[in-house]
Amino acid sequence: MLIKLSEPMRRDIEATVRSKVGQSRVVDVFAVAEEIRLRFVDDNVALEDIAAMVARLASNSGCALELDRGELSGV
Repeated sequence: MLIKLSEPMRRDIEATVRSKVGQSRVVDVFAVAEEIRLRFVDDNVALEDIAAMVARLASNSGCALELDRGELSGV
């Protein structure tokens, strides 16, 4: 199912990814997605849906993607 993200969330994701790309050529997709999810917790959007957009934008910017969920996995 395709999830439609709110326009404010989309803008925040774009700005955050641009900032991360400026800091490093490797973007930790799930860490960035969790940052954003917490800012928009009331929107109740799944982490994976945010991560998908983060990954797409970061890869389009030529960055390597770190996809390890690390401590976010809950294990």
